[in-house]
Amino acid sequence: MSTRGRRWIGIWAAVLAVAAAASASQGGATAPAANSDRAVYTYVAWWGVPRADWPAVEKYYASTVPLMKKLTDAGTLVGWGQARAMVHDESGMTHVEWFTATGFAGLETTLEALRAAGPLPPAFGNAKHRDEIVRSTLNGGKPGAAGTGMLWVARYELQGEQSGDFSQLFEDEIQPLFQEQVAAGTILSYSLNFQAVHTTSPNLVAIAYVLPDAAAIDKFQAALEDYEVKHPRAGAALEAVMNIAAHRDALFEVLAFSQK
Repeated sequence: MSTRGRRWIGIWAAVLAVAAAASASQGGATAPAANSDRAVYTYVAWWGVPRADWPAVEKYYASTVPLMKKLTDAGTLVGWGQARAMVHDESGMTHVEWFTATGFAGLETTLEALRAAGPLPPAFGNAKHRDEIVRSTLNGGKPGAAGTGMLWVARYELQGEQSGDFSQLFEDEIQPLFQEQVAAGTILSYSLNFQAVHTTSPNLVAIAYVLPDAAAIDKFQAALEDYEVKHPRAGAALEAVMNIAAHRDALFEVLAFSQK
């Protein structure tokens, strides 16, 4: 893979807002949905727990699935997911859960429902933890996808106040590839995310995409290299608005997920 190809993969991957992947909903030819004008908000909860506590954390995640499905069916949420880190870094974060709504009210309703359902297990007591809320207006995916899979997330930092320029570049130059890959079944979900609550740099941008399995990562990378050859100017335009050195990737195994 070329150096530019690896950069493009990094530029086009990213969270927490996170959406998730689905291996359980591959049947049927469903047209991909692209939402360029509907803002959605995602609450992302990061946890860092010792490996010995992973079973307890994941058992708790599984216990909340019926509640998350109920909230999605009621229209409070438009998506949710749970995942464990496949590639670990110095942050120490090992697990992540998220839920997405069309406004802050839906996020708060979900938090209240989770608290009412019962306390967190002791495994969370001494865990590292942080939250974030991200906003996405450019997103798409396979309607009704649910199950397990892989989530690739990458973060970048824009050079100054260029979120509008980057959003337009994404819509013009990158989103067509994602829509093509959604139609092919390689990508189940994607979103361009900016922090709605600025707990870190306001110039951060995240592009998250979800795949049904690890084999789909290889397929997407091949499609990306082909797309790069056909659109040679797109990569340079993207790099011009970004601080390339600040780029970071993350890769997760999705334990459970659903989206409308």
